[in-house]
Amino acid sequence: MKKIAIASAIALASITAAHAAPTVYGKAFLTLDYVSTDYDAANKTDEDTFKLNSNQSRIGFKGEDDLTDTTKLVYQLEYGIDVDADTNNGKGQFYSRNTYVGLAHNTLGTVLAGRHDTPLKLAQNKVDVFNDTLFDITNAGVSGENRANNTLAYQSPVIVGMPVTFMAATALSETDADGNILVSAASGTKPAVYRDRKVKDNGYSALLAYDKNGVYLAGAYDKDMGANNVNTGVIDNTWRLVAGLDMSKMNMVSGLTLGALYQQSQYYDNYSIVNNNRVNKASEDEKSWLISGKYKVGATPWAVKAQYVNTTDEKGVKDADVNEIAVGGEYAFNKATTGHIYAGQISRDNNKDDLIVGTGIEYKF
Repeated sequence: MKKIAIASAIALASITAAHAAPTVYGKAFLTLDYVSTDYDAANKTDEDTFKLNSNQSRIGFKGEDDLTDTTKLVYQLEYGIDVDADTNNGKGQFYSRNTYVGLAHNTLGTVLAGRHDTPLKLAQNKVDVFNDTLFDITNAGVSGENRANNTLAYQSPVIVGMPVTFMAATALSETDADGNILVSAASGTKPAVYRDRKVKDNGYSALLAYDKNGVYLAGAYDKDMGANNVNTGVIDNTWRLVAGLDMSKMNMVSGLTLGALYQQSQYYDNYSIVNNNRVNKASEDEKSWLISGKYKVGATPWAVKAQYVNTTDEKGVKDADVNEIAVGGEYAFNKATTGHIYAGQISRDNNKDDLIVGTGIEYKF
């Protein structure tokens, strides 16, 4: 992947003057986090650690090229970079993020093909005010934040007469194999475990959003959209509702934004065949909700923010509940550079409590 990324960069840099040059963009977001973990189980030792974390740092190349008076080719090659390590998370340096090629029409919308965030993930917009940190909603048990391989997506323009947009995507399984997904093979006296989902099923996702004068409303739905390859997904379906208010644009409270999210995920049941009988391991419906707020303090470079997230039956496991509460601040040194401070706790019932205090710097280009 590293060689591919470097080769892509060289190829893009050598585009002739007859074509529009690509835009190079990215960010480096590095934080120092203190994490104090208190385990519920008596046989586990509590931990206190300092961690240097690269938070979704990336570099990308994007651009467009006119094909006709009304249609242009659009492209993006985006790669994650771990500033604090050479091969963090086992992905190696330079790992694919939203990477695609597509066609954009002046009035008909845009079609993309490649690897991309699902419409349900994009529905979140900016209500997660601790996005890309240890307090990101994914760390509070909120599912559905997927970036899928083999994706075909359509993004509508703003619907005429209404500030409404629509996006739909399918993620291809790229197989015609029959049968359900094998979770684990038989071993000794243990029978094979299957997921109640067909191997060849494609994934689908859709989003409808309203955005005008500081009011953002969105509804989204996923079906069989797992992270990366669709066959790795354990969720049957997820629906999500999101609301955001920019009180400045509404001429109410300058600098204040508020956000809320509610969603429900239905997990697939796993099963085994024992003595020619099907034995199910049933899953619960996972439910998550969020409230957040962010306030830019007058003419100062400071902004303060807070967030609460609750997830019940995380990953479909009964009584596996998660609570997150976090507060923080941002200091804008300039348009490109922001300092971060934050503190809070993520608690998992019957598992552990994580107390987190962190600070860091984010640079965008």
